[in-house]
Amino acid sequence: MIEIYLQNKLDRYYLFKNFKAGLYTFIKNGVVELSLASDRLIIKVDNTFDFEETIKPVLTEILKKHVIETKEDIWLLDVIQNIFYYDVPEEQSQILAMAKSILAGERLELPNVKKMFFTEKMIHDAFTNFLTRDINFCYESFLTFRLRGYLDKLIDCVEMAIDEFQLEQEYQNLVENFRFYLKKRTPKLTCVHLVIDGSFTFYDEYFHQLSYEKIEHYLDREIILKREFPFKKW
Repeated sequence: MIEIYLQNKLDRYYLFKNFKAGLYTFIKNGVVELSLASDRLIIKVDNTFDFEETIKPVLTEILKKHVIETKEDIWLLDVIQNIFYYDVPEEQSQILAMAKSILAGERLELPNVKKMFFTEKMIHDAFTNFLTRDINFCYESFLTFRLRGYLDKLIDCVEMAIDEFQLEQEYQNLVENFRFYLKKRTPKLTCVHLVIDGSFTFYDEYFHQLSYEKIEHYLDREIILKREFPFKKW
């Protein structure tokens, strides 16, 4: 008999509902008995029936899904607030969205991001290695101690998300500064054409190539020095 102690009422009814749906055939055939008793969720499996290959995979998948769907966002937000000290709701929301996209495998261009893809497997393996036909445990304690490696991965993920968030903020500030600069400056040329083909070639509105000396004459030395843009021949 499996007894799971759940302090959170929502967790208790979520798992009961999903166990009932996932084990429906086994319950109907009398192989499994599922019940709620106060703060306990009880699963009885017929001793003559194979548990490892039939019942256990169903329980493991439901428990893993429950962690991802109901706990992951809460834990990520807790890391954002209490480890990295972001307390502005808008910033928290943006970092959380970035972290979720990393975990979903949508940011393949980021360094080390592939290490995040093993988080679901970590949860799955933790339940698989723990569950037996006869066991009783506290669900909250399991999450705290048995999923320590997964929680550490979430911290790594948030750190990566914050790096990307800060880069995006810097980029947006830079773009905004450029827009402000352009608004207060009078254009020195009506139109400029740029051709990129392994190098940069500039042409005026009549498609006459601009020489290096001409371009140097037009450049604003002040903004180059302030932004530390390299100025060299291409």
